[in-house]
Amino acid sequence: MTTTDERLRDTCALVTGAARGIGAATAELFHAHGATVYLGDVDDELGERVAAKIGARAHYRHLDVTDESQWTRVTTEMADRGHPMRVLVNSAGAASKASIMQTSLADLRRMIDLNLVGTFLGLQAAGAAMTTGGSVVNLSSLRGVLATAELGAYGASKFGVRALTRVAALEFAESKIRVNAVCPGSIETAITAGADFADDDMDAYVKSIPLQRRGLPLEVAKAILFLACEDSSYITGSDLMIDGGTSAGAKTPKHPTRP
Repeated sequence: MTTTDERLRDTCALVTGAARGIGAATAELFHAHGATVYLGDVDDELGERVAAKIGARAHYRHLDVTDESQWTRVTTEMADRGHPMRVLVNSAGAASKASIMQTSLADLRRMIDLNLVGTFLGLQAAGAAMTTGGSVVNLSSLRGVLATAELGAYGASKFGVRALTRVAALEFAESKIRVNAVCPGSIETAITAGADFADDDMDAYVKSIPLQRRGLPLEVAKAILFLACEDSSYITGSDLMIDGGTSAGAKTPKHPTRP
């Protein structure tokens, strides 16, 4: 990916969950716009490969977002290398699909740890590292806005991410750190290819989306870029829906034989 637009020039960013999907697309887009990007993930082989493909200013680091000590290690190393973090994208996370009665306590805790605790620790790391201001973009979800059956654990964690986003926006404002969230709808990533989602009628679901298609990781990454850079300098504490219009409301179905 190449561009003459360097709106993130001289900016150092950390993107978690950057080995694949939205995180990888965001890291690549940030790099294309001039940033030095650190890619955090637990899939070391894939993460190293993605960073090497992106370019010379992309650096992979192992980062389990549920481990406070690993956040400290990575952000300290960034500062020591002359790359103090100015942008953080909390993209690491996972999804599981099951009814409340079929969700184990271990599965619930896994969703909360990955999606909510990981974001919380990222916010703490950003608050400590961004001594001259910066921007944090958290990955919530359409399911953190619109409750969905069989996504109780996932939805609870993503509703929580939105709450943390707003509280952090209020608390970090004096430090000139902006905090926003993006809420993607159905995006073409590996998450929905899992066994939990095998029974879903994806064709029928896509027909329910006003724009009649699923989104792409790059489309989410472009929104994250906007919130990360100075183009959004007066925006903090917001939720940006990226869902093809699903959260806008409902359309009344029409008979197929009538105009």
